[in-house]
Amino acid sequence: MRFLKLTSATLTIAGVLGACSDNAAPARAGETIVASTTTVRPDDGELLIGAILPRDGVAAELGSSMNDALSLALSEINEAGGVGGMPVRMIQREEGDNEATASLATLELIELGVDAIIGPTSSTNTLATLGTAVDAGVLTCSPSATALALDAFPDNGLFIRTIASDSLQAQALASLVESSGTSSAVIVYVDDNYGRPFALETRLAVLTEGTSVTAMVPFNASEGSIAAAVDDVVATQAEVVVVIADGTTGPAIITAIDDASIVAPTYVVNDAVRRPATSAQPFGRSLRVRIEGVSPLAYPTSDSFVESLRSINPSTTGLFAQNAYDCLNAIALAALAAESDQPAKIVRQIPIVTDQGTPCSNFAACAESLADGRQIDYSGPGRDLTIGSDGEVTTAFFERFTFDTDGRDVAAGLVTVGR
Repeated sequence: MRFLKLTSATLTIAGVLGACSDNAAPARAGETIVASTTTVRPDDGELLIGAILPRDGVAAELGSSMNDALSLALSEINEAGGVGGMPVRMIQREEGDNEATASLATLELIELGVDAIIGPTSSTNTLATLGTAVDAGVLTCSPSATALALDAFPDNGLFIRTIASDSLQAQALASLVESSGTSSAVIVYVDDNYGRPFALETRLAVLTEGTSVTAMVPFNASEGSIAAAVDDVVATQAEVVVVIADGTTGPAIITAIDDASIVAPTYVVNDAVRRPATSAQPFGRSLRVRIEGVSPLAYPTSDSFVESLRSINPSTTGLFAQNAYDCLNAIALAALAAESDQPAKIVRQIPIVTDQGTPCSNFAACAESLADGRQIDYSGPGRDLTIGSDGEVTTAFFERFTFDTDGRDVAAGLVTVGR
């Protein structure tokens, strides 16, 4: 996701992929395979988890919320007996707001012997550090990195995430386009390593839904580029304009198109446009009611889970807390099922413990079912969680949002998509 410029691939991805070993095996397809170039972590009987979260800066709320969720999960796991009769331990390091800080945190955690890492929160930082973790044989779980570049990352089967990839958000955007009843749409996108692949994936999803795409219009933040893009879009007289951008360029291009258009198009937007940057021009009153979009579920829907979080931190916001909670529980339950703290063995069990068994939503209940010899289906405090053999969630729940006449984003139901 691209909120606060931290949870999507907002920086250049092409050099970041070099963090992976040149000898790394291709991305998995169907089953988990750990290549011989990956270090095999020892099975020492203690599950040691590392967490890389931001404590300061623009993502401080996110880091604090996820820390609350991990503290809650850790206490519940250890109160239920831990894994293999041993308490689970956690070590946290600062993510910071750049790749260098996140990379240093990853190296420190690997040196300390962690079996798994939860985080970083940013897609950019995840792309920069994942190769190092993979080469060290460490499992990584991302609660918030949505970048498409992670879909095919050569992770040797050691990367999972509890948030949906932007490839699924593209399907959700296409669903909104289809529900509008239009026969054709235009896709306008920020011309960078985030926008280009997202736009192509959205085009494919829109076409699959049966709607034609009459134009693909790239732009950047310069006035000249925006003006040229506006001319191209207005010339199509499109009734639906799909906009894939960030919190600054998104509002700018939408407002410019609307000012120049002789029709009053509907705008379908990605998650970053939900909370425009403070520097962005506010949407006009008549424009706001014609903008709709989708974003991953950001806040918990379970009242009991929120109450438990507040027992840890009364001022918690719960921002993506369920995703972090799910990361730790899925790893711990998979380790319990595998009877091992070895990352390669843990990751093989994750698709099994999150699908087609006895439903359970916390470690204690799931562990009891495992002890009784039953297969479990861990779903956590949110909606159904199933992680496939490729490490990706198989069903994603997006919140549809619109804007009220005061410019506030308003939740307007759910959009569910799957692979």
